[in-house]
Amino acid sequence: MAIDEARIQRRKMRKNNMRIFPTYKKLAWDYLFFYTIDFLFLTQVKGISAADVVLKNTFYAIFSIILQIPASFIVEWLGKRKSLIVANIFNCLYIVMIMISKNLGDLVIAEFLEAVGFAIKAVAEPSLLSESIPPSRYKNEIYSKIHAKGAAGYYRLNAISKIISGALFVVNPYIPMCLALVITIIDVILSVMLKEPIKKEKKMSKSEYTKQFRDIIDGFMFIIKSKRLKGLMLCAGLLKGLTTILGDYYIASFETLNISATIIGIISAGGSLIESYACKKRTFFQHKFKNKLLITIALTISITTIISGILGIREYIIATMLIVTMYIAHYFAKALFSTVMEEYMVNFTNEEIDTKIFAARNLFQSISKVIAGLIASFLLNRFEVSYCMIIIGVIFTILFIVTGKYMKTRVGLKPEEYSKDEVKYDSLKVK
Repeated sequence: MAIDEARIQRRKMRKNNMRIFPTYKKLAWDYLFFYTIDFLFLTQVKGISAADVVLKNTFYAIFSIILQIPASFIVEWLGKRKSLIVANIFNCLYIVMIMISKNLGDLVIAEFLEAVGFAIKAVAEPSLLSESIPPSRYKNEIYSKIHAKGAAGYYRLNAISKIISGALFVVNPYIPMCLALVITIIDVILSVMLKEPIKKEKKMSKSEYTKQFRDIIDGFMFIIKSKRLKGLMLCAGLLKGLTTILGDYYIASFETLNISATIIGIISAGGSLIESYACKKRTFFQHKFKNKLLITIALTISITTIISGILGIREYIIATMLIVTMYIAHYFAKALFSTVMEEYMVNFTNEEIDTKIFAARNLFQSISKVIAGLIASFLLNRFEVSYCMIIIGVIFTILFIVTGKYMKTRVGLKPEEYSKDEVKYDSLKVK
């Protein structure tokens, strides 16, 4: 009877989480009513320099590096559901801190709060969803569909919110920030509604905490030894570093071209709609490019960055229109990459290793963001943004070409071409 009751509870948990998660992801994947106007808010309203605003992303990345192992440990200790509640509360505090910030020091504090929230979310969210889906040969497909549904919904809402926030920014810059705070509060409520996939029967002893910490270290060691995971992590890290820079560089470029906050909001909204479309087309592109897809996407973004920089040197109307087109293309490629990469990561995980792999990915991305952010801020202090985009685009194009050569013989192979150690934690591997 106890076994039957446990099965019923697990079935209810899975049904509840699979029903709520798409809605949760639509609202909680990232901030709504925030992006594009955040750069304008800090530079125009708070009077903080563009270089310092770009530099704040570097502090976020540094904190993310420091917090990766603690975040993984927190998720293992608190459980996925409680961790998400705590993480979304930190996101609320971040919005408040941005609203009251006056200088770079305040932004550093804000970035620490955000880093705590997203470090935990990045580990807890994918593992909670993965563990909420019944084991079967279709598990990865179901995961991808739920993830893509939530992502597409987020991009649509983000498009709407950017138009609204751009228009409201002109009325009062604090209104869109308040709306962003309201959404993060709703995220906390949705976190409470989720159920824990694996409940702990008792409190852990000191020796069990020590064992859990050792398991986390062992998981990271496996990732370091895995050639295919290193290839994926390297690619994901580099692209995250580039797209983090471009988020501010494109807005700075639009400011240089005297594009208003309302128009910037509309342009960004168009980009978000394109992101939603990209999520739905992942299968088409996977079939077309196969194991070359990730590098193809990465090179597309880096090359369009170079083109945008060249076009921005001359402030002609046609050049402005083409830069906007490159900006939209960057949105499409970024969303496609995110969806495909998430699916690839799930292919290599089960409940023994999932939190470690997601934490390691975030660690790689954070290291890349630190390096890229320092370079981006250094360049922006010395050159116009157009020249900065050309330099950054060239650097990352070279890095992606080298990464592509590394991945060619290590990622996207047939299952039988991998060693037993490489597939020991694959999601469909029978224990």
